[in-house]
Amino acid sequence: MKNLFFFALSASLLAFLGGNKLLHASPGVGPAEVGAVAATVETKAVISQLFEPGSFEDPKVCSTCHRDIYSEWSKSMHAYAWEDKWYQPDYLLAHQQTDGATDVLCGACHAPIAARTGLLPPADGSKFDAASRRGISCDFCHTVTGVSQMYNMGHDSAPGNVKRGPRGDGKSLYHEVKNTKIHSKAAFCGSCHMVIHPATGTHIIDTWDDWKNNEYGKQGIRCQDCHMTPTPGITQSPGRAALMGKPRENLAFHGFIGGSSYAQDEMGNHEQAELSREFLRAAAEVKLAEKITDDGTLELTVDVHNVGAGHKIPTGTTYIRIMWLQIEVVDSEGKLVYSSGMVDDKNYVDPNAVFFRVLFKDAEGNLTGKSWQAHGIGYDRRIPAKGKDSETYRIALPGKGDYKVTSRLMYRSMTQASLDAIFEQTGEALPPVVSVEMAAAQAKVKF
Repeated sequence: MKNLFFFALSASLLAFLGGNKLLHASPGVGPAEVGAVAATVETKAVISQLFEPGSFEDPKVCSTCHRDIYSEWSKSMHAYAWEDKWYQPDYLLAHQQTDGATDVLCGACHAPIAARTGLLPPADGSKFDAASRRGISCDFCHTVTGVSQMYNMGHDSAPGNVKRGPRGDGKSLYHEVKNTKIHSKAAFCGSCHMVIHPATGTHIIDTWDDWKNNEYGKQGIRCQDCHMTPTPGITQSPGRAALMGKPRENLAFHGFIGGSSYAQDEMGNHEQAELSREFLRAAAEVKLAEKITDDGTLELTVDVHNVGAGHKIPTGTTYIRIMWLQIEVVDSEGKLVYSSGMVDDKNYVDPNAVFFRVLFKDAEGNLTGKSWQAHGIGYDRRIPAKGKDSETYRIALPGKGDYKVTSRLMYRSMTQASLDAIFEQTGEALPPVVSVEMAAAQAKVKF
């Protein structure tokens, strides 16, 4: 049975946004000036479809024939989208602070089957069936018929015996196979990778909009061309989609590689974690230009180039992620004379480092990393696709001699402060977040 329903933003979230006094200051904004971009306030509804519970199949059913694809998917962040111990505390905190107004807004992408079968809410997932708990899984994606809204999970679904994909020429004894154009388009991904705050109009996640308006989008280089290949530079991956399927010259990789190496390592998916690090290392380059003034000041300009990502870096939940510059200058004896962006003994990054990320501003103009409090963008320093950002450091050298300069571009998929907040909220101590070096450059200078 199929009906349309509208999850309208509740009055509790509107009240929360207008009068909340809780401040969630996020460390590590860096020295760049905080912007004052005004939010366009407009109320949007999360539009979805409602089907009977059990309408979507558990991915274990699919694994019988599609073993390799199931294996790839089962180690992806899509498979953990709901039962993610890093996501759940923030999701439940949003539920508590908005009286449940964010349950479907956030849950529709993380547990789309539950949202489409009326099993969400409640936010704790207590009514979920087995398929709902498997996050973004096979039968949700392969029963999509189109996209009617390019934000907040605007997919159109038709669960049933017909499974849809980019080809449609396969044969199955279990289900029908049909081609749909949407599976070959970036819009298939963009509908979830574009999130707009229903009350304030703030773009919480803008990956789709960013891609559409840059050179990658204009040239038709799709999300799938990068994130459904096993590693950067591999364009052909031959195989069979099913045990008795046709041999194909190229199969889409269902590991959906991104930058979540920390979470993948902690979940035991070490091969997947290394693929994530490869993606991060392929995204950027660092170049240095240096000059020493007569008074012994090293003027160091660091250029960070986005050479491999089809969107700004970082992207996605950039209010949780951080990318920053780490600078080190040592003399000829190896003695440190200057540093910036280092990690302290509590695993926190130097708050005066140059950070590339997004933070929101709340109703009172304070910076926050809590998306449900977003009244606008308070800080946005990211590097556009095929673009660059530059920072110049002025470093007083202690005396005549030779010096070695090292600059590193570092990345964390979440801050240590986020993990510490989870411990305060839940009592669960999660492993310390690990930094990834995306790119580096060195130079020797003489004063």
